[in-house]
Amino acid sequence: MTNMHRYHLPGRNKNSPEGFTLIETLIVVVIIIILTGIGVPSFKHIIASDRLQEVAWQIVQDLCTVKEDAILYQQDLNVYFDYNNSPVEPTNPANKNNRHYLFETFKYNLADPQLHYIPTDSLDNHFFEKVLKYDIVIDSITPTSSQISIGGKKYFVLTFRSGAGSTFRGQIDVTSAMSGRNNTTSTIIGTNKVVIKITDPNSNLSFYVIVDGVGNISMNGSPPS
Repeated sequence: MTNMHRYHLPGRNKNSPEGFTLIETLIVVVIIIILTGIGVPSFKHIIASDRLQEVAWQIVQDLCTVKEDAILYQQDLNVYFDYNNSPVEPTNPANKNNRHYLFETFKYNLADPQLHYIPTDSLDNHFFEKVLKYDIVIDSITPTSSQISIGGKKYFVLTFRSGAGSTFRGQIDVTSAMSGRNNTTSTIIGTNKVVIKITDPNSNLSFYVIVDGVGNISMNGSPPS
Protein backbone atom coordinates (compact mmCIF):
# COMPACT_ATOMS: atom_id res chain seq x y z
CA MET A 1 0.00 0.00 0.00
CA THR A 2 1.32 3.35 -0.87
CA ASN A 3 2.13 5.49 2.17
CA MET A 4 0.08 8.68 2.30
CA HIS A 5 2.07 11.65 3.53
CA ARG A 6 0.55 14.70 5.19
CA TYR A 7 2.21 18.00 4.54
CA HIS A 8 2.11 20.88 7.09
CA LEU A 9 2.92 24.52 6.68
CA PRO A 10 6.38 25.43 7.97
CA GLY A 11 6.37 26.35 11.65
CA ARG A 12 2.88 24.99 12.30
CA ASN A 13 2.45 22.24 14.85
CA LYS A 14 0.39 19.51 13.26
CA ASN A 15 -1.47 19.09 16.54
CA SER A 16 -2.37 22.81 16.90
CA PRO A 17 -5.95 23.95 16.25
CA GLU A 18 -6.69 25.53 12.93
CA GLY A 19 -8.18 28.74 14.54
CA PHE A 20 -10.95 30.12 16.73
CA THR A 21 -14.42 28.71 16.46
CA LEU A 22 -17.37 31.03 15.96
CA ILE A 23 -18.49 30.50 19.56
CA GLU A 24 -15.04 31.36 20.91
CA THR A 25 -14.98 34.53 18.82
CA LEU A 26 -18.42 35.56 20.05
CA ILE A 27 -17.37 35.01 23.67
CA VAL A 28 -14.34 37.28 23.20
CA VAL A 29 -16.52 39.97 21.59
CA VAL A 30 -19.04 39.82 24.45
CA ILE A 31 -16.25 40.12 27.05
CA ILE A 32 -14.84 43.18 25.25
CA ILE A 33 -18.29 44.80 25.15
CA ILE A 34 -18.82 44.17 28.87
CA LEU A 35 -15.41 45.56 29.81
CA THR A 36 -16.00 48.61 27.63
CA GLY A 37 -19.36 49.23 29.28
CA ILE A 38 -17.70 49.10 32.68
CA GLY A 39 -14.69 51.18 31.71
CA VAL A 40 -16.34 54.11 29.93
CA PRO A 41 -18.41 55.35 32.93
CA SER A 42 -15.37 55.01 35.18
CA PHE A 43 -13.26 57.01 32.75
CA LYS A 44 -15.91 59.73 32.53
CA HIS A 45 -16.06 59.82 36.35
CA ILE A 46 -12.30 60.36 36.55
CA ILE A 47 -12.40 63.17 33.96
CA ALA A 48 -15.28 64.93 35.74
CA SER A 49 -13.53 64.65 39.09
CA ASP A 50 -10.29 66.07 37.69
CA ARG A 51 -12.14 68.98 36.09
CA LEU A 52 -13.97 69.81 39.32
CA GLN A 53 -10.70 69.81 41.24
CA GLU A 54 -9.14 72.11 38.64
CA VAL A 55 -11.99 74.62 38.91
CA ALA A 56 -12.06 74.42 42.73
CA TRP A 57 -8.30 74.98 42.83
CA GLN A 58 -8.67 78.08 40.62
CA ILE A 59 -11.27 79.51 43.00
CA VAL A 60 -9.01 78.82 45.99
CA GLN A 61 -6.06 80.51 44.28
CA ASP A 62 -8.11 83.59 43.39
CA LEU A 63 -9.44 83.91 46.94
CA CYS A 64 -5.91 83.62 48.30
CA THR A 65 -4.80 86.36 45.89
CA VAL A 66 -7.53 88.71 47.15
CA LYS A 67 -6.64 87.96 50.77
CA GLU A 68 -2.95 88.69 50.17
CA ASP A 69 -3.70 91.91 48.27
CA ALA A 70 -6.06 93.14 51.00
CA ILE A 71 -3.21 92.81 53.50
CA LEU A 72 -0.52 94.14 51.15
CA TYR A 73 -2.40 97.24 49.97
CA GLN A 74 -4.31 97.86 53.20
CA GLN A 75 -7.68 97.86 51.47
CA ASP A 76 -10.80 95.81 52.12
CA LEU A 77 -11.48 93.89 48.90
CA ASN A 78 -14.66 92.21 47.63
CA VAL A 79 -15.33 88.96 45.78
CA TYR A 80 -18.73 88.60 44.04
CA PHE A 81 -20.10 85.14 43.29
CA ASP A 82 -22.96 85.03 40.77
CA TYR A 83 -25.39 82.75 42.57
CA ASN A 84 -29.12 81.99 42.81
CA ASN A 85 -29.90 83.42 39.38
CA SER A 86 -31.98 81.70 36.72
CA PRO A 87 -32.16 80.24 34.21
CA VAL A 88 -28.94 78.28 34.56
CA GLU A 89 -27.66 77.20 31.15
CA PRO A 90 -24.19 75.66 31.53
CA THR A 91 -23.69 75.11 27.79
CA ASN A 92 -24.78 78.61 26.75
CA PRO A 93 -21.72 80.91 26.63
CA ALA A 94 -23.99 83.97 26.64
CA ASN A 95 -25.58 83.02 29.96
CA LYS A 96 -23.22 83.13 32.94
CA ASN A 97 -25.84 82.68 35.67
CA ASN A 98 -24.29 80.74 38.57
CA ARG A 99 -21.14 80.24 36.50
CA HIS A 100 -18.82 83.16 37.24
CA TYR A 101 -17.35 85.39 39.92
CA LEU A 102 -15.59 88.76 40.01
CA PHE A 103 -12.92 90.03 42.38
CA GLU A 104 -10.90 93.11 43.27
CA THR A 105 -7.16 93.08 43.74
CA PHE A 106 -6.76 96.83 44.36
CA LYS A 107 -9.17 99.77 44.30
CA TYR A 108 -6.92 101.67 41.96
CA ASN A 109 -9.47 103.68 39.97
CA LEU A 110 -11.64 104.75 42.87
CA ALA A 111 -10.87 108.02 44.61
CA ASP A 112 -12.42 106.92 47.91
CA PRO A 113 -10.64 103.83 49.32
CA GLN A 114 -13.88 102.79 51.04
CA LEU A 115 -15.67 102.36 47.72
CA HIS A 116 -15.59 99.15 45.73
CA TYR A 117 -15.79 97.96 42.18
CA ILE A 118 -19.17 96.34 41.53
CA PRO A 119 -20.19 93.68 38.97
CA THR A 120 -21.63 96.23 36.54
CA ASP A 121 -18.20 97.90 36.20
CA SER A 122 -15.88 97.22 33.29
CA LEU A 123 -13.04 94.81 33.95
CA ASP A 124 -9.53 96.23 34.21
CA ASN A 125 -6.12 95.43 35.70
CA HIS A 126 -7.55 95.37 39.23
CA PHE A 127 -11.02 93.96 38.69
CA PHE A 128 -11.20 90.47 37.24
CA GLU A 129 -13.83 87.99 36.15
CA LYS A 130 -13.52 84.20 36.08
CA VAL A 131 -16.05 81.98 34.30
CA LEU A 132 -16.16 78.40 35.54
CA LYS A 133 -14.79 75.98 32.94
CA TYR A 134 -16.23 72.70 31.65
CA ASP A 135 -19.89 73.78 32.11
CA ILE A 136 -19.44 73.55 35.90
CA VAL A 137 -21.91 75.59 37.95
CA ILE A 138 -22.11 77.06 41.45
CA ASP A 139 -24.62 74.65 42.93
CA SER A 140 -25.03 76.19 46.40
CA ILE A 141 -23.43 78.57 48.88
CA THR A 142 -24.06 78.19 52.59
CA PRO A 143 -25.07 80.15 54.50
CA THR A 144 -27.23 81.82 51.84
CA SER A 145 -28.37 84.86 53.85
CA SER A 146 -26.07 87.19 51.91
CA GLN A 147 -27.78 87.93 48.61
CA ILE A 148 -27.04 91.35 47.15
CA SER A 149 -28.84 92.47 44.00
CA ILE A 150 -26.61 94.44 41.60
CA GLY A 151 -27.62 95.20 38.04
CA GLY A 152 -30.54 92.80 38.21
CA LYS A 153 -28.37 89.86 39.35
CA LYS A 154 -27.90 88.29 42.77
CA TYR A 155 -24.42 87.99 44.24
CA PHE A 156 -22.89 86.37 47.28
CA VAL A 157 -20.21 88.77 48.50
CA LEU A 158 -17.12 87.92 50.52
CA THR A 159 -15.00 90.78 51.89
CA PHE A 160 -11.35 90.28 52.75
CA ARG A 161 -10.23 92.66 55.48
CA SER A 162 -7.05 94.70 55.53
CA GLY A 163 -6.85 94.90 59.32
CA ALA A 164 -8.17 98.44 59.61
CA GLY A 165 -10.38 99.37 62.56
CA SER A 166 -11.53 96.45 64.66
CA THR A 167 -10.78 93.84 62.00
CA PHE A 168 -7.63 91.77 61.74
CA ARG A 169 -5.50 91.17 58.69
CA GLY A 170 -6.88 88.40 56.54
CA GLN A 171 -10.26 88.32 58.25
CA ILE A 172 -13.06 87.29 55.91
CA ASP A 173 -16.60 88.61 56.30
CA VAL A 174 -19.87 88.04 54.48
CA THR A 175 -21.21 91.35 53.16
CA SER A 176 -25.01 91.27 53.09
CA ALA A 177 -25.79 94.86 52.07
CA MET A 178 -24.21 97.58 49.96
CA SER A 179 -25.18 101.16 49.29
CA GLY A 180 -23.92 101.90 45.82
CA ARG A 181 -20.23 101.06 46.00
CA ASN A 182 -20.00 101.04 49.76
CA ASN A 183 -20.30 97.96 51.98
CA THR A 184 -22.86 98.75 54.69
CA THR A 185 -23.66 95.46 56.45
CA SER A 186 -21.23 92.63 57.10
CA THR A 187 -21.33 89.48 59.16
CA ILE A 188 -18.16 88.10 60.65
CA ILE A 189 -17.77 84.44 59.70
CA GLY A 190 -15.58 83.78 62.73
CA THR A 191 -15.11 80.07 63.35
CA ASN A 192 -18.07 79.22 61.11
CA LYS A 193 -17.56 78.32 57.47
CA VAL A 194 -18.81 79.46 54.10
CA VAL A 195 -19.12 76.46 51.79
CA ILE A 196 -19.22 76.97 48.03
CA LYS A 197 -20.43 73.84 46.25
CA ILE A 198 -19.60 73.48 42.57
CA THR A 199 -21.17 70.74 40.45
CA ASP A 200 -20.63 69.14 37.07
CA PRO A 201 -24.17 68.76 35.63
CA ASN A 202 -23.06 65.99 33.27
CA SER A 203 -21.92 63.65 36.05
CA ASN A 204 -23.65 65.16 39.12
CA LEU A 205 -20.28 65.08 40.89
CA SER A 206 -19.50 67.98 43.24
CA PHE A 207 -16.53 69.64 44.90
CA TYR A 208 -16.39 72.14 47.74
CA VAL A 209 -14.46 75.34 48.47
CA ILE A 210 -14.42 76.13 52.19
CA VAL A 211 -13.72 79.57 53.68
CA ASP A 212 -13.62 80.46 57.36
CA GLY A 213 -13.46 83.82 59.07
CA VAL A 214 -9.86 83.55 60.24
CA GLY A 215 -8.62 83.40 56.68
CA ASN A 216 -8.34 79.68 55.96
CA ILE A 217 -9.29 78.72 52.39
CA SER A 218 -9.42 75.09 51.32
CA MET A 219 -11.13 72.61 49.00
CA ASN A 220 -12.50 69.11 49.46
CA GLY A 221 -14.31 66.40 47.58
CA SER A 222 -16.89 66.05 50.33
CA PRO A 223 -18.80 68.64 52.38
CA PRO A 224 -17.20 69.66 55.67
CA SER A 225 -18.70 68.25 58.84
